[in-house]
Amino acid sequence: MIKRILLVSAFALLGAQPVLAQPGGEAAPSQDPKDEILAPPPTYKGNSVTVTEKLLSQVPRDARFRDQTGKVVTLGELLAGETPTILTFNYSDCPMLCNLQLNGLSAVLPSIGEKKDNTLFRVGGQFRIVTIDLEPKESLEKLGKMRERYIGRLPENLRAGAEKGWTFLVAEIPGDGAAIRRVAESVGFSYTYITERAEWAHPAALIFLSSKGTVTRYVYGIEFDPQVMRDSIFKAGAMEPASAVGFMNRCYHYDPDANNHSRAGVLALRIGAAGAVVLLLSGLGMMHVIRKNRPHPPQRGNRS
Repeated sequence: MIKRILLVSAFALLGAQPVLAQPGGEAAPSQDPKDEILAPPPTYKGNSVTVTEKLLSQVPRDARFRDQTGKVVTLGELLAGETPTILTFNYSDCPMLCNLQLNGLSAVLPSIGEKKDNTLFRVGGQFRIVTIDLEPKESLEKLGKMRERYIGRLPENLRAGAEKGWTFLVAEIPGDGAAIRRVAESVGFSYTYITERAEWAHPAALIFLSSKGTVTRYVYGIEFDPQVMRDSIFKAGAMEPASAVGFMNRCYHYDPDANNHSRAGVLALRIGAAGAVVLLLSGLGMMHVIRKNRPHPPQRGNRS
């Protein structure tokens, strides 16, 4: 059985491929057909997974969770003050996309943390990050390890701020995903559980919130431009909505034997091939019997 983990961009969903510019302004070389990003099959259960942008919508401040320490908190308590927030949705056992997104986020934090124009943009100082775990059964142990992994990627001078300003949240009651879905729906973030794979299908988006909990911008992708991040944080602080940036990605496993007609097609081919072999062998056997039972003409004696 062939299985591939694919990241599908908005271009791939439309059946086209993006052309990436290189540093010299030249277009990147054409992509090898073998590396082409394929769209999900029509039967894939996560095809409805996307983001419906809801600028200036309000997140439910009374939604209750447990943080990485096990303390029960409301979203409003975390958003208190005048600090804008970057909201993400991830989970620890995600096979690819969550790792790529959070790696990209932790990688850009040092760049936006540099002082420019007499302004600092540091997590735990000028903004905070809230990561909501999509898996309602997630244990605090896994949640804590996931948080440690990404904070540990930061330079030492940023870790203390991140410890204070990057909160990971899990369901208040294990197995009850109502609060998770409530917050996700308020910002237009859809996701679904793929039972056959025991995984969540979801997009990747950074959702910027003002200090009042209103959505000001969506930034898509797994790599983030420092200037875009700075601008997004600034606009969130000013409660100023801005156009989305980047291309939306989502993660899925493509199994050509699952939920489509390929298995039936392969089975039919195998049955047909087996039938052809049986007919061929039967025909050869019949010819052998006929030749064996055919009367032979009498042999003539040699003339002297």
